[in-house]
Formats: sequence, structure tokens, C-alpha cells
Amino acid sequence: FCGVRLLSFFLSYSDPNTVAEKKLYVPWVEDKNSNMRMLHISHMDDLIANSMNILEPAPVDAQGNEREDVLQTEEPVDLFILPGLAFDRCGRRLGRGGGYYDTFLKRYQDRAKEKGWSNPLKVALSYSPQILEDGSIPVTPNDVLIDALVTPSGVLPISPRAIERM
Repeated sequence: FCGVRLLSFFLSYSDPNTVAEKKLYVPWVEDKNSNMRMLHISHMDDLIANSMNILEPAPVDAQGNEREDVLQTEEPVDLFILPGLAFDRCGRRLGRGGGYYDTFLKRYQDRAKEKGWSNPLKVALSYSPQILEDGSIPVTPNDVLIDALVTPSGVLPISPRAIERM
């Protein structure tokens, strides 16, 4: 985490601690067609509750300027912290079925490839009961696997990249 400069993650509660000297991008759901953007925020005041009471940034800031989109930055993201309902030790992640994160992550991976960047680590936060038996989470070709799980009892690296970096 010390080497991370650009960070993208979901917010699951209303008062998370901000992280000094990190550039933070959080999700903004664009439409009901699984389109989501990760927009830069500087302060918690940049977030407003959407119709589902989920905090997300408005696409423009208080001065009316369009927020920076992580897909348009000239620096690679180091780490994506992802939500999920369930996971397994093979890297499968069960979301809420909308495909927003998988669609976004595929777009980011295409951008990283185009720029010659390595893919960022994809890490999910989980409680132990959310970790299911391998193979019990349904996957499709569109699903993006995670690299590691972070639980209250520690970090579970899954991919070879995560094992190397942790």
C-alpha cells in the first residue's frame, strides 16, 4: 500500500477515513446499461447520496468543472479495491448482477494495454463467511477475477501477481 499513488475503490459507508497523499477515484454509475466511471474526489464533501443512498461524486465539482475520470488519466492505477457479496479462493467475485465493475474493469484493462501499463491489483474486502467453496460462484466470460482478498484475519493472495507483491 505504501507504493500506491492512484487508488480506486468503492465507499460502503458515509464516513471513511481519507488517505493522505493518495489520489482517489470512486464509482459514479452513469446509466442502467452497466456503465460506470471512476471519478476523482478530493474531499468527502465531494460525495452525495444517490437514489439508492450510495455515496458517489457528482460528475462535476462545486465550481462546475468536470471531474477527472480515471480512464482519461496519464498515470496507471495501482490498486482497485472492489466490493462483492461472495468470493472464492480462485478469484471469483459475486457482485449484485449488474456487471458494472466487470464492464469498467474490462475498459480499464483495455486502456492499460493501450498505454503499455501493467494491470493494477484488484483486491476485494471480505468477511470470512463471504468466502465460499471454490467453484460455487457462477462466472461468465465477462467476469474479471480478483487478485487478493482482505479479511479481518489477514490478506489472502490469489493471483501470482498478488503473491509477488504482498
